[in-house]
Amino acid sequence: MTDRELQRLSRADLLEMLIEVSEELNSTKEKLQQAEADLKKREIIIDRAGSIAEASLQLNGVFEAAEAAGAQYMENIRSFSDRQDEICRRIELECREKARLRLEEVEKRCMQMEADTKVRCAEMQARAKAEAQVEWKALATRLDAFYEEHKGLRELLAATMPG
Repeated sequence: MTDRELQRLSRADLLEMLIEVSEELNSTKEKLQQAEADLKKREIIIDRAGSIAEASLQLNGVFEAAEAAGAQYMENIRSFSDRQDEICRRIELECREKARLRLEEVEKRCMQMEADTKVRCAEMQARAKAEAQVEWKALATRLDAFYEEHKGLRELLAATMPG
């Protein structure tokens, strides 16, 4: 599987592949243990092997092959694990960058909303002041009219009262 194909896999798929590889390793280990047990159980017939040295060489070849296969398998697992780690690091960096960009976007929107709110508040204050001035003028006009109406009454009362 190429690096590009690995990058396209989801984290779950990568973990599933790692589990499969781990299960294969366990299976291979079990087979190796079984083969070692079988070798221990067998009696090496000297006549067939020709000599103890030949039998030893034949057994060494089997063990060397098993050891080489196990080493190659472990190297493949390490390599796969390293590639997964790199993919995970890249995904994490991408996610962090996306989060940073979204945070900046939200901050900009908040600043714009705050500016818009300040403008609306200023407009509302200006309208309220204008309406208050209109009301104060109307009230002042009514008070002046009331004062003028009752000015004559005050003068009449002041004239009738002994002073």
